[in-house]
Amino acid sequence: MYSPIVNILVLVSLQPPTLLESWTKSLPKGYSVVYRPQQIEGAELPTDEELAAADAFFMFQWPSNLTSVKQVPNLKLVQLASAGSNHIESSPFYSSLDDSHPLIIASASGIHVAPIAEHVIMTTMMLLHNIPKIFLATRTQQTWTPHAELGWFRELRGLTIGVLGYGHIGREIGRMAQAMGMDVLAATRSGKKASIGGFLVPGTGDHDGDIPSTWYSTDSASSIHDFYSAADVVVNTLPATSATELYVNAEAFKSMKNSSIYVSIGRGQTTDQDALIEALQNALKPLTGDEKEGDLCISGSSLDVTTPEPLGKDSPLYTLPNVVLTPHMSGMSSQYFVRAMELFAQNLDRVVVKGEGGLNAVRGRGE
Repeated sequence: MYSPIVNILVLVSLQPPTLLESWTKSLPKGYSVVYRPQQIEGAELPTDEELAAADAFFMFQWPSNLTSVKQVPNLKLVQLASAGSNHIESSPFYSSLDDSHPLIIASASGIHVAPIAEHVIMTTMMLLHNIPKIFLATRTQQTWTPHAELGWFRELRGLTIGVLGYGHIGREIGRMAQAMGMDVLAATRSGKKASIGGFLVPGTGDHDGDIPSTWYSTDSASSIHDFYSAADVVVNTLPATSATELYVNAEAFKSMKNSSIYVSIGRGQTTDQDALIEALQNALKPLTGDEKEGDLCISGSSLDVTTPEPLGKDSPLYTLPNVVLTPHMSGMSSQYFVRAMELFAQNLDRVVVKGEGGLNAVRGRGE
């Protein structure tokens, strides 16, 4: 009897609905796909037999009936549908993995660089052009705001954008910002120019790291201070780790220009939200003439990530007129799963068929 050479468990509800069929048809002969989407209420869990046969998973989270590595003797690849991976580590299955186990877990970094970079540029322009204030006045008060009250807005061209975390998303933000006439700064742990690997969408990003005019180190207090103080727009793309928790704190906001804009699209835990709110509220107070750089004050913020999520209804962030607040949706492009499945197909060939390392590996052998 003929046996497939690659057994695949897809544990995510794919969109558009036609994607599963078209993707399955594009696979080489010998690939067998079992579809058990876990986000759907009442969805069937994969059977013991399906788990035991699986060479690869495509998933956001472990299926609830998977608790031990012994259940998946053939599993070689787990392709996550998310850029982050910390959410899968606190599980019985992950704990059952010995450090020497060859399982490769790969993130989806790189699949949503385009929509998130667009979101950053779009919401930054909204703040620069006073759109939140105008929107509130026209929609909630039916008021035509006088030009004298609005004041003159700033253009992107000629401003400096600092990208905190120059990974896949950060590099596409840098590319788009440069195209809009902005100077680009990059802050990474090393503070040195570096290329990037992993999954790359053609025509996006800054593979060789040529775009930033200056690189700064996040491990150096003086370097990161200089980074904040030089930028008109600071974009936080940091992941959630023990090292990045509350990384952008009150001292960071004091280091920023009073006129700066803070954009956060990484993880909410990396920002001291109370300090941010105070800095935003201070920007709305009447001028006294005593203002100076170094105050806890920034002009506006675009937040796609918060702590907690959903944000509590009593948070001032909902009503501050110098805030653009979105519900962690900047990556929700119609192309999200199309690109994710392109990455999965590449990793299936690399890891399962050829025995090579995985693109975007966060555990096990990388490229």
